[in-house]
Amino acid sequence: MDDFTSVERLQNATVYGNDGNKIGTVGQVYLDDQTGQPSFVTVSTGLFGAKETFIPIGQATPSAEGLQVPFDKGFIKDAPNVDADGSITPEEERRLYEYYSLDYQATAAGTDRDAVGAGAGRESTAGVDRDVDTTAAGAEAGAGRDGESVVARNESLNVGTEVHETGQVRLRKHAHTETETVEVPVTREEVVVERESVDPDSPEARQDTGDEEVVMTTHEEVPVVEKTATAEKVSVDKNRVQDTERVSGTVQREDIDVDGDPGTSGGRG
Repeated sequence: MDDFTSVERLQNATVYGNDGNKIGTVGQVYLDDQTGQPSFVTVSTGLFGAKETFIPIGQATPSAEGLQVPFDKGFIKDAPNVDADGSITPEEERRLYEYYSLDYQATAAGTDRDAVGAGAGRESTAGVDRDVDTTAAGAEAGAGRDGESVVARNESLNVGTEVHETGQVRLRKHAHTETETVEVPVTREEVVVERESVDPDSPEARQDTGDEEVVMTTHEEVPVVEKTATAEKVSVDKNRVQDTERVSGTVQREDIDVDGDPGTSGGRG
């Protein structure tokens, strides 16, 4: 938090969650009495700003838009709230540390918190030991609190999808020459000479015609090649196919065990 070590830089800064959504604007800044550095900030969440939600900034990071914290808006809104004109008590401080999974014994015990706000009217608690709250507000807040609580958090998987490129298809046309062989049936005419004996006394044999010539023309078929062209159009398109994939992940569950004899509960006389 090098960019947000001063109260002036923190006050009225815009707070964003880990999902990028805006949570609100910083109202109060709480300082650690031992280090003098900001420890908690508050963001108004209730109607007309009557409630303020505490957010630890030890793990927050500065951004160009403001202050980003590693929690989402829903989780922060469920954090313990205090009145805008009240003062933080040791019990409230302990609940905050437990809610945000911070070590209260090592970090918060024996320390004080100074609330610095932009005209919010919150009283400063500097110099007051937070382990023993001597203020009237602290005594009133602690009155009637017999029970203790432990916050258990459970993780769950939030699965989404993102688009990855799997490949490319390219259509490219190029021309080449091939030799095509086709067998074509053809016919031709051949001359056949036949000799046949005839009667010498027949009119055909006795006919004297002198020199005679007979001409016969023969024929044959030859292949004739002509080219014809065919065409086809090749297109590329995409079909969306719906599949189901199984996703596994490790989540953390927190269970609470009760040790000792809780005793029996009975009606009050």
